[in-house]
Amino acid sequence: MTAISTAELIIYATLSIPTLYILFKHGHAGLLGWLYLFAFCSLRVIGSAMDLSGNTSAGIISSVGLSPLLLAASGILHEAYCSIPSMKLKWIVIILFHILVTTGLVIVASGASSLQSSDGKPTDAPKASKNASSVRTGMSLLTLAWAIIAVVSVWILARPAKSPMPRSITAAGTRLLWAVLVSDIFSGIRVIYSLIALVTKDKNLNPQTGSLAIRVVLGLIPELISVLAFVTAGLVTRHVARESKAKKSSALQLPVEPI
Repeated sequence: MTAISTAELIIYATLSIPTLYILFKHGHAGLLGWLYLFAFCSLRVIGSAMDLSGNTSAGIISSVGLSPLLLAASGILHEAYCSIPSMKLKWIVIILFHILVTTGLVIVASGASSLQSSDGKPTDAPKASKNASSVRTGMSLLTLAWAIIAVVSVWILARPAKSPMPRSITAAGTRLLWAVLVSDIFSGIRVIYSLIALVTKDKNLNPQTGSLAIRVVLGLIPELISVLAFVTAGLVTRHVARESKAKKSSALQLPVEPI
């Protein structure tokens, strides 16, 4: 685990810098997505540092790390495009999605924490089984959240709406949407891998103590590709907030009547 933790520490500490820059450049519209992406990078850095220091709580940090990645995807998807015309309804949908992910996060964290403290004693077997079931339930909710993002992303791409915004702004939204779609593929691999590992209880699939090759191929790499897709799209579209603000300012200007 040391090699993976070292790699994650270096990678996500480095990626945190451009993520903060993107958060600043994208402004209010991208706040949800890029803030959660920064939270994901931070959790990976913290979890890796804890693992390298021998802290037993590193596994808990790792288990809850997927939730901010899913929330980042939903936030960036919202920034890229939203086909729901009612702003009130849009925020209702966003809040409901956050409740789903947060519920899954709490259940996973609670179950993982209890499993961590059980020490594998025979008398704790029934309790451990219950905690493991809780973790699987929470992971199932996170899998459902991923599926929702994937379906909505494909639906939006298949049914583009007409927009009065300039072509540069709509192009930026399209790039962000494609980043979400790429992330959907690889974050899906990571989510399903975790779910299968929990359901089958295969030691080789354990995200913390399993086969190094499996953890790298199904854990580290999919997460990294997802984050790189977001960071790349975020950097390419870093001027979208300024262009959108300029568009709104020009729309508010009243036409000057000729004298």
